[in-house]
Amino acid sequence: MQAWVFSAAFLVAYVYLVSADRFRGFAVWAAAAAACILCAVLGGAPNLLALLRGIDIGILMIFSGILLIAEVLVETKAPAWIAEKLVTVSGTLGRASLLLCLLSGAISMWVENVATVMLLAPVALELARRLEANPVPLLIGIAISSNLQGTATLVGDPPSMILAAAEKLTFNDFFFMDGRLGIFFAVQCGAVASAFVLWRIFRRNRRVVAWHGATQVTSWVPVVIFVLTILGLALASFSGSAGLPARLTPGLLSGIICVVGGLVALVWHTLSHRGVLPPFLRSRVTDEEGSVRNSWQIIKGFDLDTVLLLAGIFFMVGALDTYGVIDWLGGLIADLSGGGALSAYLIIVAASMVISAFVDNVPFVTAMLPVVHSVAIDMGLADWRFLSFGMLIGACLGGNISPIGASANIVSISLLRKAGYTVSFREFVSIGLPFTLVAVTFGAAFVWFVWGPY
Repeated sequence: MQAWVFSAAFLVAYVYLVSADRFRGFAVWAAAAAACILCAVLGGAPNLLALLRGIDIGILMIFSGILLIAEVLVETKAPAWIAEKLVTVSGTLGRASLLLCLLSGAISMWVENVATVMLLAPVALELARRLEANPVPLLIGIAISSNLQGTATLVGDPPSMILAAAEKLTFNDFFFMDGRLGIFFAVQCGAVASAFVLWRIFRRNRRVVAWHGATQVTSWVPVVIFVLTILGLALASFSGSAGLPARLTPGLLSGIICVVGGLVALVWHTLSHRGVLPPFLRSRVTDEEGSVRNSWQIIKGFDLDTVLLLAGIFFMVGALDTYGVIDWLGGLIADLSGGGALSAYLIIVAASMVISAFVDNVPFVTAMLPVVHSVAIDMGLADWRFLSFGMLIGACLGGNISPIGASANIVSISLLRKAGYTVSFREFVSIGLPFTLVAVTFGAAFVWFVWGPY
């Protein structure tokens, strides 16, 4: 009975997540609360304490801390300054467009994808305005490049954090694990291949760029804070569990490092704009000038809804796992694959890519990881990580197919509309689909040849 109730509640919440972009975290928790109440009324009250323990606090802390640092980093204009330098040395509009897309990918390895698009969109729109060019392909390229590279590191995108929690991966495991190359290099294979897709689109734009950027970085201190936080994550990965208290797992330690980094960045922002810090540590722009947000505005703009969404999805998927729904789905996929590892891998990658083109990849990845584990158990696979890695690549890159497949896509379309440009579904797909097919093919092939069973 509990399996049916929580399955129905999860499907209702999922439909809302697909169709709405506000109060998504509250919606998931409302569905969870309704399921718990209905189970109690029907005489099968769930063990709430056990389900709440399934929420990965470390992942929520990593997301929150990195998001705070990124918000402060935006105010310093350092990413926009780097983008303008690239445009200045590129020579032509085509090369400048490709370099901006590559920069978008590089930034989104460490900064949330939407924040990356918000950082680079003004530069892209200004570039198009000065050269009287159409900014639509460029903004789409920036969005899909950010979605691609956000998969490459533990801190790049929430699905990567969810995978790390499920598979007990550290920051360094995304690069090297068990003597083999990690997900980072699979994503780079896809990135190199898909860069040729973007170049085929941009190479026709041979107008010369003569741009002397005007953006000035107000402070490099947040960049230093960000770099130190990433180094802290790397050191935490090397240390593992050695010498740590039993309750302080590597994942929780990584979360603490990120939260401390975020709080340090926020405190610096507050003290800097109040003129308390020495001049060499202070931002050159003050709150009174009105060109930056103050700390309270940054806190008010914090993405609490996504934090609640992640926690709620952890809770709901834990309930589905507890009541046997995940095992049933795993057995179904194993039957469809005919017991072959390669066929199961291709089914999972293809299904993840297609479904994520239209639904949010955060709840999808969270729900699918236990299913992947169940598939591996049914097939007798001792190491199922190739299935998990392939599913992550398909789910995260599949969002690039359509304009509603990822939040970064929606933001880029919204910014274009504000600038007076209309983007049709077909126009987006004409760029996103070939980009995705090439990236997924090369990335998934890398995972199979490096991590697949032999």
